Amino acid sequence: MKTKHTVTPASFRPRKPQDLIGHAGRVAAALVAKAERVKLSGGGPMKLLLYGPPGVGKTSVAEMTALALCGGQALAIEDFNGREITLETVRRWMDGLAYGSLFGGGEARIVNELDRASKESQDLLLTYLDKLRPGRAFLGTSNLQLDLLTERLQTRFQVWKIAAPDTGEIAAWLVRRWKAPKALAHEIALGCGGCVRAALADLESAMDMEAVA
Repeated sequence: MKTKHTVTPASFRPRKPQDLIGHAGRVAAALVAKAERVKLSGGGPMKLLLYGPPGVGKTSVAEMTALALCGGQALAIEDFNGREITLETVRRWMDGLAYGSLFGGGEARIVNELDRASKESQDLLLTYLDKLRPGRAFLGTSNLQLDLLTERLQTRFQVWKIAAPDTGEIAAWLVRRWKAPKALAHEIALGCGGCVRAALADLESAMDMEAVA
């Protein structure tokens, strides 16, 4: 029987690079290490754009990187969706550029689906990113919709593509992490199209059906 404390496939949230599959895990390891170096050295701001198919771990990579830069202070990280990024939002961020961190370390903003921000907001983001201070980070994600981001905005970022894991990587992970039968893991991996989130949802459904039976 599941308890409220049981981590199920649908509720699983990666916490470290080793929790991610394939390319996402390798990118996370590289960016977490980079963020830790930036934090120790007091180096310049991090401006990262992660793009790739849906459900491969882009948001998790961004969160791990931001957390490393902020010294584990989750309260120093703000999360947004691209649709929330209005001119007023960016102006508020710019007003706060003159002030130090409330948390004594780094601060980070993560914007998922940055490509959904309006062109006007993207134009103002250019100024914000140019003025971003050391110890702060801006991390955007995009589901392969870079053509919806202005070319000028793209030039402000270090761009990282996160490729989908292959069938074998997903199947092996389902067996290793969730003790899924090999035949079921292979079937799920074939059907999810490289989307880890979909694979976890399918595994959850299979586990629920088995529990009912």
